[in-house]
Amino acid sequence: MTQSSKELSPPKAKFNNHKNIVDGHKFDSKIEAAYYQQLKNLKLDFKVHEKFEIQEAFDLPDGHHIRHCVYTPDFSIYSDGKLNSVVDTKGSWVTLTDASSLRMKFFEHQYKAPVIIATYDYQHHVFEEREK
Repeated sequence: MTQSSKELSPPKAKFNNHKNIVDGHKFDSKIEAAYYQQLKNLKLDFKVHEKFEIQEAFDLPDGHHIRHCVYTPDFSIYSDGKLNSVVDTKGSWVTLTDASSLRMKFFEHQYKAPVIIATYDYQHHVFEEREK
C-alpha cells in the first residue's frame, strides 16, 4: 500500500505562520521572532516559552484522572527576578481564540500578572501592545 504525497507532507501551519529559529529558540512566526529581537535589544530580563501551570491535575471520584493544564506565553518579562507580565504575539486580534483567552484569564488570576497581546502594525512597522 502506498501513501499519497499529500499524506506525507507536513501539516499546514495554523494561521498561515512560518516557523523561525533565532539564537536556538524556535518561534511560531516571523512576528514572534521579531518581538524576541526587540526584547533582546531592550536588554530586558525575559524568558521564551516558559510554562505556567494554571490547573493542577486531579482525580474524579469514579477514578478518571484529569491532566493538568498549562499556559505557555511567547515571552515572560521579569523585573528584579519577579514576574512582571507575559506577552503573546499575534498576527492580528482575529487569531486570538476563545481557548487561549480562557487560559490567559486563568493565568492572570493565579499569577497576578497581566497578559499583553502584541500585534504588529505593518503600516507603521511597530508593535502595538495592549493588555488582554
